[in-house]
Amino acid sequence: MIKGKMNPTIVTSFLLFLVLSLGSIFLSGAPVKVHAVNIVCFFVALVLGTVAAEKIKSDIPTYVIWIIVGLSGLFAWDVASSVVIVKAEVFMGWYILYPIGLLGILCLQIMACATNKLGPFNKQRHGGA
Repeated sequence: MIKGKMNPTIVTSFLLFLVLSLGSIFLSGAPVKVHAVNIVCFFVALVLGTVAAEKIKSDIPTYVIWIIVGLSGLFAWDVASSVVIVKAEVFMGWYILYPIGLLGILCLQIMACATNKLGPFNKQRHGGA
């Protein structure tokens, strides 16, 4: 089942996605199709992972949901990159890209959660209910 209201962790995750995606676009000289693949797959791995972990009631721990959705985003990126980039192949350098990519996604997820818990909008931190 899906819970009701918007969670600040989702907003924080989306803002991280937005800042990092725009930074990637402005600092890179890659073609538009490469940016499109990167941004869509990054959205899946980060923002949809946060939404799935926060909105779906489940007995599965949050970090397991982050890992599953993060790996889905990385796999989608790997397959789509092999289509868009001429010299790229599926699973090319997987032993480096998947662990480092998943670690990066998990660090961003943890950062979004930590920012949410330390923020001024957290009523539990300030003693309110």
